[in-house]
Amino acid sequence: MSKKLAVYSLFIFISSFFIFSANIGGLSIYSLDEAKNAECAREMFERGDFIVPTFNYELRTDKPPVHYYFMMLSYKLFGIDEFSARFFSAIFGALTVLITFLFANRYLGYKVAFFSFIALISSIHFSVQFHMAVPDPYLIFWINAALFSFYIGFKENKKLFIYLFYMFMGFGVLTKGPVAVVLPSGIIFIYLVFTRKLSLQSIKQIRPFTGIILTLMISLPWYIAVYLKTDGKWVYDFIFKHNIHRFSEPMEGHGGIFLITLAYIFVGMLPFSIFIPQILKKIWEDRYKDILIFALITVGLYTLFFSISSTKLPNYTVPLYPSLAILTGYFLANINTFSTKSLTVSISIYIFITFLVVIGLYYGIRNEPAISDLSYLSIFFVTLPVSGILALFFINKSKTLSMLTLSTFSVFMGFLFFYYLFPKIDKRNPVMQMLPLIEKDKPVRYYKNFNPAFVFYIRKHIQPLSSDQVKEFLRSDHKVYLLTRKRYLKELKNTENMYILKQVKDLFETKTSVLISNRED
Repeated sequence: MSKKLAVYSLFIFISSFFIFSANIGGLSIYSLDEAKNAECAREMFERGDFIVPTFNYELRTDKPPVHYYFMMLSYKLFGIDEFSARFFSAIFGALTVLITFLFANRYLGYKVAFFSFIALISSIHFSVQFHMAVPDPYLIFWINAALFSFYIGFKENKKLFIYLFYMFMGFGVLTKGPVAVVLPSGIIFIYLVFTRKLSLQSIKQIRPFTGIILTLMISLPWYIAVYLKTDGKWVYDFIFKHNIHRFSEPMEGHGGIFLITLAYIFVGMLPFSIFIPQILKKIWEDRYKDILIFALITVGLYTLFFSISSTKLPNYTVPLYPSLAILTGYFLANINTFSTKSLTVSISIYIFITFLVVIGLYYGIRNEPAISDLSYLSIFFVTLPVSGILALFFINKSKTLSMLTLSTFSVFMGFLFFYYLFPKIDKRNPVMQMLPLIEKDKPVRYYKNFNPAFVFYIRKHIQPLSSDQVKEFLRSDHKVYLLTRKRYLKELKNTENMYILKQVKDLFETKTSVLISNRED
């Protein structure tokens, strides 16, 4: 690596980390996924257990352990808090942007690599993913590192990169399971078939047998260990419930028609996804460039796979963003070959869409009881359509300046969101509202259901109670607390010594959290 490229790389990594770590310690661990993952890592850290994941001190079969390990390391370095839970997510985000930049630079040059970087950091959705204490930031890195390593190893006949491909897939399997092998393998197979490179010689070059052994050496020991320690329950639930069942049937209400996956990608990669027609046109014109075909196949297969999957979530397709960013970067690097009229139409559509976003946010917040008075926050998102208007103003002077305007305002909007807008909403969530009412070291139990974020902050086992046990619990001579949902209050209406301290609707959900005690004060 040249000194110049090393300096660029350092800038890419630091600036990306700066964006992805914006206020990661200032926002509560509240969402269901963050709460369960951060707490699971905390419990494993507390026990010194590297094998069995638990949430609320009960077996958790949702995900393998890699992200738990990084959170445990962060807890060790910085203490147990929101910052620590999310620190390595931001690191892996910066690493993902860096390898995308380096990969694009290797085959398409610095200009394309720079605009690929711009496309990624301009995506607010991409930034959100790397702000979260969940396994996805790690999986996104492993999958893209695997795909980039394969391409380098195959294209340049470099054995080291082929082995890195299998290593990264192994770590991916330890992060989120078989998907880390299935999708990269499918992408590579289609690439070899489409480019007519599938042959006995190419198979030998990929070294599948030694590679699979390497992947298994990395991932299999933990799966065997957790199988033995849980009598097979963890492995059975993870494979059948969280993989096969999740693909074949919608889970937790996350379904929808196949077009919703396309919508997730389009919205997720704004502002530059408005140029997808121009991007595809440019790729078609230069389809002789092998790397563009590889990136396009990556985007296409990922989109198809999660379009036919019964469970659909916005985070599922984020691993394709780096490849889409490379295609976008290629378009942006050649933007002067496109007519001003074509670009003007796309930017006008962006202005229209972002104005709709402002209106949608206004009514969405206004209709949420706990934060209805904060509907004025939606006005700050006018920043996005304003950026489109400025981009139109600059389009005749400099097309590149016009694109950088969209990027700059999008990045600024991200900082504004994480440091100012979302903290105001975050303070209204039921966990933050109720925690000050719960005295430290007092017994806390729950009836039927409760918000999982309470466990992360209370940091002890919140045991379930039956209706009869609730009555006995509330007869206690000392102060105690009970967590439940509003829908279950009817079942407890004849309970003595039951005082409702607070009811708060969970933000953007249908459930309402309830805090009960046997004392009024």
